[in-house]
Amino acid sequence: MNLSDVMQKPRRKVDRAKRHISELVRETNPLSRDLYELKIEINRSRAVLRTPDEHLLRYKPLTSISEHFGAVMGDAVNNLREALDYWMNMALQTVGPKQKAHFPFAKSSVDLSTSKAYKDIQAWFPQAANFIATIIQPCFDQKPNLWAVTSLSNYNKHNDFLPSVGITTIENVNVRTGGLTMQSCSIGGPADQKLNLIQSVAPIHFSNAYNTKVELRFAGGTEFDGTLVTKQMTSMMAAVSCALDDLEGFIAPYCK
Repeated sequence: MNLSDVMQKPRRKVDRAKRHISELVRETNPLSRDLYELKIEINRSRAVLRTPDEHLLRYKPLTSISEHFGAVMGDAVNNLREALDYWMNMALQTVGPKQKAHFPFAKSSVDLSTSKAYKDIQAWFPQAANFIATIIQPCFDQKPNLWAVTSLSNYNKHNDFLPSVGITTIENVNVRTGGLTMQSCSIGGPADQKLNLIQSVAPIHFSNAYNTKVELRFAGGTEFDGTLVTKQMTSMMAAVSCALDDLEGFIAPYCK
């Protein structure tokens, strides 16, 4: 087996993860208009002379925004995890028959040597096991961004991939109502809920050129709770890419 056979699929998996992360950036800044709308609603008064009609400019999600982004996040993380699993299985074939293996991870470096995945690698390819333990260090207490690809894939998957999505600004809305004009507005609120932006007794007009910016943060009580999703995932992708660089250098002498 030559070196390109070992490294091709893992590198492709990282490239796919990069595309998913780019999709998160692209669809949050600004938020895709397929996911929400701004609309005017009127609460009609039963006694107009005493209480006038009420006009509302509302933000309204058209789907579950957290679930939409959660699916993309899951695809990105799974590709990063699979990149290392692919490498592990291809590397084993350079020294023996095909084996079914997973790249070993552990919460601590002490636990790594006792994990089933590590023991399997140690039995089949002891040099690789030693290199992983001493150089790659796929443990939370050593390289948390690398360990995250297994943590988010396995331990708390449902909650990890339902991010907190918060609206930060709505730009170019160009609202006019009564004597008020407003080009943009800062707002804080969950993007998965309806939000009242402006309330007025006068009719409200706004531009269809508006765009909304949101922030994605991890939620669910993990080690990354509150961290910006794209920042953390970019760090995870960099950690996996760096690990593959080191693993390529290790496996090269074993390839034909």
